[in-house]
Amino acid sequence: MSNPIENGGIDGKTTAKIRVWPALAILVVQFAAAQILSVFGSTDIHSAVSLAVVPLTAAVLLLIWWLFASRVPVLDRLIGLLLAGGALWGVSHSRGAMLLAFAVPAMTTSLVLTLALTSRLRWVAARWVAVTCVLGCAGLFMALRVDEIGSGLAPVVSWRWSPTKAESSAAIPVPEANGTAQLPAQAGPADWPAFRGPLRDAILTGTRLSTDWSTPPRELWRKPIGSGYSSFVSVGDYVFTQEQRGAEELVTCYQAATGANVWVNRTAAEFKDDMGLGPRATPTFSDGRLYTLGCTGTLQCLDAATGNIIWKRDLPKDTGGRASHFGCTGSPLVVGGLVVTFSGRSEGKSATAHDRATGAVVWQAGHDTEVYASPQYAELLGVPQVLMVCDYGLQSFALDKGTLLIDYPWKAEINNRAVQPLVLDERVMVATTGFMTTRMLRVQKDAAAWTVKEDWDSKKFRPYFNDGALCKGFYYGFDGERLACLDTATGERRWEGKRYGGQLLLLADMETLLVLSDTGDVALVPATPDRFSEIARFKAIHGKTWSNPVVAHGRLFVRNAEEAACFELPTVGTAAAR
Repeated sequence: MSNPIENGGIDGKTTAKIRVWPALAILVVQFAAAQILSVFGSTDIHSAVSLAVVPLTAAVLLLIWWLFASRVPVLDRLIGLLLAGGALWGVSHSRGAMLLAFAVPAMTTSLVLTLALTSRLRWVAARWVAVTCVLGCAGLFMALRVDEIGSGLAPVVSWRWSPTKAESSAAIPVPEANGTAQLPAQAGPADWPAFRGPLRDAILTGTRLSTDWSTPPRELWRKPIGSGYSSFVSVGDYVFTQEQRGAEELVTCYQAATGANVWVNRTAAEFKDDMGLGPRATPTFSDGRLYTLGCTGTLQCLDAATGNIIWKRDLPKDTGGRASHFGCTGSPLVVGGLVVTFSGRSEGKSATAHDRATGAVVWQAGHDTEVYASPQYAELLGVPQVLMVCDYGLQSFALDKGTLLIDYPWKAEINNRAVQPLVLDERVMVATTGFMTTRMLRVQKDAAAWTVKEDWDSKKFRPYFNDGALCKGFYYGFDGERLACLDTATGERRWEGKRYGGQLLLLADMETLLVLSDTGDVALVPATPDRFSEIARFKAIHGKTWSNPVVAHGRLFVRNAEEAACFELPTVGTAAAR
């Protein structure tokens, strides 16, 4: 029997239906697979499968249906194939291949639903509705622009005529602030003077907060901020951070209680990659000075009271190498008389120690490697040293001369390592995301050399750039984007919770985690290995949020690449009185 559409569909004289149900079935399976990955997935690999593999597989199956099982006239099948392919090529060619993560599923879904809804029409009419659908989708996505990669590797898009991130950042005026901060000589116990706190372990002691957020914490101030992923440090009545405004990297000082600008330090530098725009390192306060590292490699020692430059170095010149493809990201480590930074990509010089008083280079060491994580001080087997977690593996350097002590090659195959090492006596935990694992390494030494033995290896805990904190032998961090609890003795994952995908700190006196999600929500989660629960939550800021939260002097400071905000956190017994 001849196909009625084949015989009469071109001129529209028949009303026979095309066969749409296989395409609808493919869509159902596609969305079911995406939903399963959303519910049960955790790492960036799952996100990549959801964003790329699932829709592309569905697109291939729909192509097979269109060419061999749709009952559309042969000539129209070929023309439709060329039209859809040309539309997707136009989107990719003009707006970037990352936009296809949205364009492919949107176009295939819209087309199939359009064909289903018009299936009762004569093909001559339905055909033109389908053509309009394809061209409309192409026009829509060609009007968009990919700004950067967001949470779960999804592209962050905006209308192409809207201001870019760089334009928006440049539009925020640089304040002509040259005041003086009245700072203590030394950071106190309630201060947060460095990246992830004074010990870089994201643990806050001496603070007990109310967990009754039925009335959200009171907002003290909110303001636009220049782009970047630096977090705040807080000392006394002031907070400091780094940001991009136009063609300048800024180090900025704000009053903690009001957000008013105190001083600004300006450097002509600009860095942008697929992840975003602006500096990523966090300042370090020590003895009245502020040590900062810009994304292009400008290392500065500033008077923390005024922002005036005491000394300045150019890391690429000091190392004679090239910067990592994501720039210089490690927050300076101040220990003893040194300030240690990682620059990478120069054999024998991936770590550099400068004299903290003068800026002179004291030592350089380390293999050529990509380094995203920050230097971590530790005393292993009684020896003070600086740990470097990097794409090479794990390295450590003697504090006095930079002698290479631990040399543990473990190449990161796909994604860069970005999480701080966890030190437990003579053990060091090194984490890797994606298809790789987290390992607990036991460090040993004899008269001849330092050696490393693997205690355990876990495929159920794979953080990306999301750091965690230790509480009573259990590490609370992220398996990909999901908050999880890891038994550090065995490598067993005790539980896996919500998909926050952000950063956290531990309120040690409460044994409670304060989590800042990658969408700007703040949540309280008990640090217990028994089960996951969320006891409080509120919306703090909007937009992609990758910077670490800071709690100091009863205030919560949060920021992202668009805005910063400060909240008063009620202490125990004060929530009802507010």
